Amino acid sequence: MGGQRNPSALHLSFGRSEKPGHVASLRNSPRIQERMMPLLLTATEIADRAINLPAFPRVVNDILETLDDDNATLGALVQFVECDPVITARVLSVANSAALAGRHQAQLRDVNMAVSLIGLSRIKEIVLAVSLAEFARKSRMSAYFWEHSVAVAITAQELGRFKHISADYAMVSGLLHDIGQLWMARFYPLEFQMVRTAVNVSERGIIEVERQYFGMDHCEIGGELATLWGLPERVIAAIRYHHDPSPALAEKLVDLIHVAEVLSNALDLTGREDNQVAGLSEPACNAIGLDWTQDMNSLFGKIEARTEHACRVFR
Repeated sequence: MGGQRNPSALHLSFGRSEKPGHVASLRNSPRIQERMMPLLLTATEIADRAINLPAFPRVVNDILETLDDDNATLGALVQFVECDPVITARVLSVANSAALAGRHQAQLRDVNMAVSLIGLSRIKEIVLAVSLAEFARKSRMSAYFWEHSVAVAITAQELGRFKHISADYAMVSGLLHDIGQLWMARFYPLEFQMVRTAVNVSERGIIEVERQYFGMDHCEIGGELATLWGLPERVIAAIRYHHDPSPALAEKLVDLIHVAEVLSNALDLTGREDNQVAGLSEPACNAIGLDWTQDMNSLFGKIEARTEHACRVFR
């Protein structure tokens, strides 16, 4: 990773989209030609169809509620986790791997012991990641979609730590930022594929194309889902506005997720052939205090290493 990398070296551009990759278009067919008018989705339809998605893990909401609660206890966290045997087993598996990496020899047999050895903060991180990975698996989320979500989450988390913005909120928002696309792919797979193809063979942005086919974009759909699941307002805002961060929102988490997604694509963390790097909002960078004149090689290296590891562990 020789040399300092900056927006230019990473193919980042302010306010403009770049397309390093290209995929062949879908063949013309009567079914595709039929979809010339948008679906004109409504919040009611989004909610009605969301019933057919797996239940959103309650433990995620429980942990997020503790982040701003000074009276939250370790016992409460353990209780949240142990309510779900599948999540408990996966948390202990990941925690044991982390403990071994830290040269702890003891086998972790319960969540309390895991916390005592690798720390409450790390356990929270593992619980959130494992819970959302399990949700992704039950939702039949594609490998690429999950890996992209992990890449954005880790980038957001590391940027959050770097700029003193809540790393836990950043991780959850990063993992869920494109949840609206999961809804699209699950319930309207043909239209979803048409959108992806249209974006790759034209100069139009994904938001414009999604609105053409769906009458809404994935950010709006994701915001509706996040509201339905009772997620915190700042997480809802990050999901709903990450493609359009506005200074009027005064929510740094929105700016953080926007920058994290653009940066994760610029770093090509998932190695996708048709990876696209959207235009970067300079006001968003300024809002979180990101100074591109700094040497950020160590930060980029940490993001790359963590993403590679997480995509293996939380697969």
